[in-house]
Amino acid sequence: MQWKRLSYYLLLNIIVSVATTLIVLTLWERTHQNEFDRVAAEAVLPATAAVALETVAEPTLEPPQALLAHQVRAGETLGDIALEYDVAVEELLEINGLTDADAIGAGLVIYVPDPDVTPLSATVVPAVEEAQGSVEIVSVLAVGDLATERVVLGDAGGEKVSLAGWQLGDEDENLYTLPQATLYENGQIVIYSRTDVDNPLELFWGAAEAIWQSGEIVTLYDAAGNVHTNYQVP
Repeated sequence: MQWKRLSYYLLLNIIVSVATTLIVLTLWERTHQNEFDRVAAEAVLPATAAVALETVAEPTLEPPQALLAHQVRAGETLGDIALEYDVAVEELLEINGLTDADAIGAGLVIYVPDPDVTPLSATVVPAVEEAQGSVEIVSVLAVGDLATERVVLGDAGGEKVSLAGWQLGDEDENLYTLPQATLYENGQIVIYSRTDVDNPLELFWGAAEAIWQSGEIVTLYDAAGNVHTNYQVP
């Protein structure tokens, strides 16, 4: 009889526990559903916000900057160069595409802002098409000989052109990106296939073997990635 009574008590406790749990869950769902609906509604962008996203202003292009080539002397640091030309170290890093101020050595060419030239305003910069039209591939020489193989870029009589970001490519999809280099009126820039230290008139691809072959097409791309001109290697 005692076990029977105990069983009734246990069953009664189970029923009470289940009922209490169901009541708590129901109350929680009712109190939190409204909060969930409010947060979800606020997450939806209003129609006016979608229109605003379509009217973002076009970025303004900055005018080109006049640069000087400075060859690093023995023991000279980037801080010394910045002090000499009255420019911030951070600006020199940005201009030369460097991330480490200590990663320079004697003989390296560093480009610095020309203190004697005031940058042109954006309203008087010559049209891109007019300036780029004077650049041509003059010749490809010593084909197959890594030590002397080179491409000669020349000016056909136009104004000086910044070739920073321009690319030279072959038919095997090898690409060389020109650094801060300037092609002056009636001047030339030579791009060697081998490795050496760049200077204002000579650039070095850094290839481990000769790049060009007779009959191959050489392609020059402008800074926007457009094909500027082609040249067939003799």
